[in-house]
Amino acid sequence: MVSRKFGSAAVAVIAGLFMGAASSHAATILKSGDTVAGTGWKVTFPVGIALISDGGSNLTLEKSAAFTSLEGLDITFTQVAATATPQIVITDESVTNVSGTPFNSFQFLLQNTLGGTTSAPTFSGGFTDVTPFTTQSLNADKNTLTLSGGTLGDTDTAKWGFGANGGELVINASPSPDGMKVIDFKEAPGGGRPMIPVPAAAWSGLSGLLGLGFIATAKKARKMLA
Repeated sequence: MVSRKFGSAAVAVIAGLFMGAASSHAATILKSGDTVAGTGWKVTFPVGIALISDGGSNLTLEKSAAFTSLEGLDITFTQVAATATPQIVITDESVTNVSGTPFNSFQFLLQNTLGGTTSAPTFSGGFTDVTPFTTQSLNADKNTLTLSGGTLGDTDTAKWGFGANGGELVINASPSPDGMKVIDFKEAPGGGRPMIPVPAAAWSGLSGLLGLGFIATAKKARKMLA
């Protein structure tokens, strides 16, 4: 159930940011479950996230998100074509804290839910200015990017990637030649407790179930086509 706080604050925040972005780009507002034309990727996301596809040679997105808790929000990228674009790029992002708790850190996390026949996805670039945070660090496996050294207060909004020198968050998706890969991309705020260096166990379990479901569907389709 969506909380009353989310309904009155977060949705309004996202709608305002989203409408502003959409009005300045020849772009497509995505609905959860959309397959983005020409990219070979299906994108699934929960309430609290809004996405615009900018087109181009990669899956290029603008993103707005409102966090009502510290649990985080994740996007699932499902490969639906062998020719899927090699990179997923978030050119800019607005993050609004409506959780009631200040964020003293923020993480971007990647998980290979269904690996296909290629390597796991990794981050190859991040936003240049991550205000109100001052430090940006990438772990050895390049699947966890952590922002720290600052605080995003309750009801405050951080805007990353805007402007000519804002940078962009780049995911090397490493699509599989067999057209079967599922990537979970999660954003998780921290509020006065240790940040999780790898995807949370609960998220991993849910992702595993998603991967098994995808495999079962694929096997059934192949059997029908045999």
